[in-house]
Amino acid sequence: MKLSQLAETMPAPAPLAIGSAIKERINKGEQIYNLTIGDFSPSLFPIPQLLEESIIEAYQKKQTNYPAPEGNADLRERLSGFIRHFQNLHYTPAEILVASGGRPLIFAAYQTIVDKGDKVIYPVPSWNNHYYVQLSGARGCALETSVENNFMLTAEDIRPHIKDAVLLALCSPQNPTGTCYTQGQMKAICDMVVEENNRRRDDEKNCMCYTIIFITCW
Repeated sequence: MKLSQLAETMPAPAPLAIGSAIKERINKGEQIYNLTIGDFSPSLFPIPQLLEESIIEAYQKKQTNYPAPEGNADLRERLSGFIRHFQNLHYTPAEILVASGGRPLIFAAYQTIVDKGDKVIYPVPSWNNHYYVQLSGARGCALETSVENNFMLTAEDIRPHIKDAVLLALCSPQNPTGTCYTQGQMKAICDMVVEENNRRRDDEKNCMCYTIIFITCW
């Protein structure tokens, strides 16, 4: 059966394929500690008791309807307070979106910012940016990281490539290395993006920088 060019050319997700192969070997009796995709055994790494009890309570209260597309108002209010308290960042609930995992939001960011043929800069290794580039029909600019820069792209790594880029896709902690940006490193990158956008003409698209910052609320 002939499918779309996108479906025919999209490569299989390598991390998931490796994870599935490892699980199959475990099911056959091999003793393997599976660290491939972070899907750890709940018998060894259970969710916190308070979270488990809250989930059960929500079901018992029949809270099983679809949530609001942007996330329920009370949850976004709590997240606004959490971010303000722990990160000293001020975002109103109206500026916060909640999704079931990061992938829908990442894909939405690409679709909102990137047109076909636009240039996207992202680090290597990083989680799945090459898939979003292909889904968007973008031109990927993959910049290799190294142990010398703690596997994080610096402003100086990015600067030679930013001239015609519309999206700079970053992540902290980086996946899969677990390394993080310092405040100074992130500021240098943001200052560079602002400088680049000030250089561009009014009829040119700006370069947008999104940084996925993982927060554990447990």
